Amino acid sequence: MGDNGGVRFLSGEWLERLAESMAGVSPDAAMAAPPPAVHLSIHQRVTGGPDGDVEYTIRLDRGRATVEAGPGQADVEMIEDYETAAAISQGRLSPAAAFASGRLRLSGAVGSLVEHQVAMAALGSGLAGLAGTTTY
Repeated sequence: MGDNGGVRFLSGEWLERLAESMAGVSPDAAMAAPPPAVHLSIHQRVTGGPDGDVEYTIRLDRGRATVEAGPGQADVEMIEDYETAAAISQGRLSPAAAFASGRLRLSGAVGSLVEHQVAMAALGSGLAGLAGTTTY
């Protein structure tokens, strides 16, 4: 697909575009980058998707964000089913509401998500372009 074509949520191509979006997150980017002091990794595991389970890790380090597809070690692990992940991605469900209802499970250094909430918000706003081309 071309750069403007839709890409299916959590597909291999979607993960590639996520990595490209994250690679553009830098101190020179139009949006705020993760502060250089932030060192945090978040492993995401989504179960029951159209292509089976999907795993990837987002790493924030020295003002940059990267994505690694597949299983990996991380400070925080997030686990949810495909329906929940899609609802969060589409803005129909907040991560806090998903967690409170038991639809999103967290483990590891969960407090670091609160500690680095500004960096997390910057990443979220930086992914708006990807969200606009995602199909579910």
